[in-house]
Amino acid sequence: MKKSIVTLGILLSTTGFIFAQEKQTIGTAKDSTKSNKTKDIEEVVIIAYGTQKKGEVTGSVGRVSAESFKNRPIARADQALTGQIAGVKTRSTTGKPGEPLEIRVRGTASISASNSPLYVVDGMVVDDLANVSSDDIQSIEVLKDAASTAMYGSRGSNGIVIVTTKKGASGKPSFSFSQYYGIQTIEKKLDIMSSAEWIDYATEAINKKWVALAPGNSASDSYAVRANYFGLANTTDYNLANITYMIDPRWGTNQVANIDWQDEFYRPAAIQSYQLSARGGNKNVKYLLSGAYFDQEGLAINTGFRRFNLSAVVDLNISDKWKAGISFRPSYSQSYGATVDGKDNLAHKMLSMVPVAEVGAGLYTNFWKNMRYRWAGSTQSPIGLMENTTNNTNEFRLLTSLYVSYDILPDLNFKISGGATNNFNTNTGYTPTFDLITNIPGQVSIGSRKSVNYNRYLGEGLLNYKKTLGDHTITAIAGYSAENYRTTTQYNRNKGFPNDDLQTFNFTQSASVLNSEYTASEWMLTSIFGRVNYDYKKKYMLLASIRRDGSSRFGWDNLYGTFAAFGAGWKVDKEDFLKNAKWLSNLKLRYSWGENGNNSIGDYRAFGLLGGGNYSFGGTLSNGLIPTTIENRRLTWEKTQSSDFGLELGLFNRIDFTADYYIKKTKDLLLERPIPAITGYTTLWGNVGAIQNKGLELDLSTKNLVGEFKWNTSANIAFNNNKVLKLGADNAPIYTGFSNSTNIIQVGQELNAFYLYEAIGVLSTADINNASVAKTTGAIAGDVKYKDVNGDGKIDDNDRHIIGGPTPDYYWGFTNTFTYKNFDLSIFFQGQKGGYSYALLGRAIDRTGMGTTTNVMGNWANRWRSDEDPGDGKTPRLDGTTGSLLDTRWLYDATYIQLKNVTLGYTFPQELSSKLKISSLRLYVSLENVWRKDHYYGGYNPESVQSDGTDYGAYPNAKVYMMGLNFNF
Repeated sequence: MKKSIVTLGILLSTTGFIFAQEKQTIGTAKDSTKSNKTKDIEEVVIIAYGTQKKGEVTGSVGRVSAESFKNRPIARADQALTGQIAGVKTRSTTGKPGEPLEIRVRGTASISASNSPLYVVDGMVVDDLANVSSDDIQSIEVLKDAASTAMYGSRGSNGIVIVTTKKGASGKPSFSFSQYYGIQTIEKKLDIMSSAEWIDYATEAINKKWVALAPGNSASDSYAVRANYFGLANTTDYNLANITYMIDPRWGTNQVANIDWQDEFYRPAAIQSYQLSARGGNKNVKYLLSGAYFDQEGLAINTGFRRFNLSAVVDLNISDKWKAGISFRPSYSQSYGATVDGKDNLAHKMLSMVPVAEVGAGLYTNFWKNMRYRWAGSTQSPIGLMENTTNNTNEFRLLTSLYVSYDILPDLNFKISGGATNNFNTNTGYTPTFDLITNIPGQVSIGSRKSVNYNRYLGEGLLNYKKTLGDHTITAIAGYSAENYRTTTQYNRNKGFPNDDLQTFNFTQSASVLNSEYTASEWMLTSIFGRVNYDYKKKYMLLASIRRDGSSRFGWDNLYGTFAAFGAGWKVDKEDFLKNAKWLSNLKLRYSWGENGNNSIGDYRAFGLLGGGNYSFGGTLSNGLIPTTIENRRLTWEKTQSSDFGLELGLFNRIDFTADYYIKKTKDLLLERPIPAITGYTTLWGNVGAIQNKGLELDLSTKNLVGEFKWNTSANIAFNNNKVLKLGADNAPIYTGFSNSTNIIQVGQELNAFYLYEAIGVLSTADINNASVAKTTGAIAGDVKYKDVNGDGKIDDNDRHIIGGPTPDYYWGFTNTFTYKNFDLSIFFQGQKGGYSYALLGRAIDRTGMGTTTNVMGNWANRWRSDEDPGDGKTPRLDGTTGSLLDTRWLYDATYIQLKNVTLGYTFPQELSSKLKISSLRLYVSLENVWRKDHYYGGYNPESVQSDGTDYGAYPNAKVYMMGLNFNF
């Protein structure tokens, strides 16, 4: 007898998985036991201006679902991408709470323009993902190749990150709550000299100078003998001591305070998050409301970050043809604390503090009315600075979007959408008068206030056509987009106030004005675009797209750029000769080619600008304007052409493998290059040069065990080779990095390769006496020994050479998940092989000839002291002559492997959840960043980078120990 049964086919919409019923007619009851199974399960991914079944995609698209990160302590949504998609490199350049990750898709392709991807949230272009709570995210797609990104034309050259948020659903209102609380500790401490090691170091340096001062002086001479030499009658007043030649007799006793500044500066810190959401609706109205609070104390004392997120999303079915929707996402964040990262900021100052102080001053040495320790430098207490410096940033962001959709015909839809991103950022700072020995309160205090408002407006119209005729399916879109972005900045900074009791003085009460400025800038982008997809028998796929953009950032002769792409795919497993291959669940070949642009430079770079200047009229100065930049009417788009060859393979419904090989060439690089001073100007923005990235990406996911005990694995690895192909007409190299002295951009090398002296050891006395050993001018035994690159018998600037670069050979992610009954366990590793990091922080406290008024790296305990006591063979003498040279002693292999996350969870049985009147309850513990193996000695984190491309004291990363719960009701 025949009967009808229902099987479930899973389809994925832009709002998640939905279930569709599919009816089959079965011949007999006996047959029905074999046919009751899931059929044609196919994931749908988000692409530019639409969605597509994964099997029909001809480009390279990576996807991260909310399931993969919902139980991790993620402060920002971009952290969910770490180690999850081949070809997407994330880097934690600072551990400061609330700061974004640096994201690169398929390498670095620009010198002066942005290398960051374009971010799109529910169709709205945004600057970053700070507005979006990770709990609101349904999925994140990364479009990597030109066929996928060309629909965004001028802004797709660095890849596109598309965030799709959760939406409402039909049914009774349902609520979900998630919460976690954790403790953070510093990932690692730097190896800085202890007080005992520093005392030994300072004693050697001072004794050397004392012995050299006069005949008969001995290193064993007492403090009293040396005091008498300098005519000091009061030998117990240590503030009178000549620290160059006299040793503090209290060293090694409890008469001075011995301080580990890192232990005092960094602390265990709390991190917590709470989110509550409600969703529901009916066939005509669907809604989702959510609110989130995130609070992260900083590892450095008196630093931290808080964020409040709200989200309201409503979708309406007005009629059979009309649909509409609106989303409203305000967020408010607060970050506080003095600046830790970078040159001469507080991490640098803290690490260089002498670990000895007067007992009465202790942690507050050289602060308020405390005298500085005589044998220390002039740096004030970093603890006092952290506790008493005001540096607060409050930011309100509002992301609003709406759309109206109308089905003109069954196969033709028109959609108009618009939105706005409004950011209001205010920073207030106040530095009191910390030196009350020579000043009175308020005398040298500095107050500042900076307000920055960003307003972005976007409007788009889109026609969408889809038609199926037998085995042929055609999908086409055509659209128009207009975008406006305006920024205003007001900045005031004044010095000298009546006192330090208040920090909200009217700036007119200050003694002097340091800065007072107001600026405004604006740019616009208009675009038309179209795409056609053709599918034959779900086996053969073709894509073609084109976009034309006009940007106000370019010269009048080159405002517009046209960007095209095409792609092709072949589902080989659908062919008749493989239809009976039950072991093969997927086999697809694809190819794509396309061109994208980049306009991510500052405003008005193509135009001649005016700046303030003075004119003399009859001997009287008058304010006026003078030209400050030169016009370039031909300045145009930076263009990236890329090809992608892809293979997708599925075996036994348990193994999925994807491989992509790409070649990506960027030309017409946007660069501010020097020009002859005879023109009256020093630089000009122009289009010069070309850079190539090519690489291989591999993704693998497997179901290793199925049944009651499940074990799944996902792994990815990406190889990228970066090379400069051309630099202007003469291919002259460009020097970059710290003081334009650590890096070079040169044809044939990777971008920003390291250009340094190569340290190969320490000079011995025999080396000094051997004329055939190349040396710097005036070198002495114990100085750094360098490689004589050009073989001329001397060490000078001609011996600097290229030694590697920042690009890793490959980077990878590896995740295993285990499930047994109600327990689940996830273990996630990630890392990279190769590349280099340059630690200017290490150099700042790790070079010869620094003197003894600062602390130094711990390796100086193994310094060269004599030929008989050469130390570790790498660390020179403390009073050498090569301290000004930038060399490879601070260049580190950036290879690392990290246990990024371990999460163990337990989902309570449904019977218990029902008794508690909730639908589900899960508890978990999670460990983040708990283990890392690297070679980075000169800084906290091998990924750390400041503005000049090197690490000058970055905020350290945190280990996180966390517990959390999720429940629905």
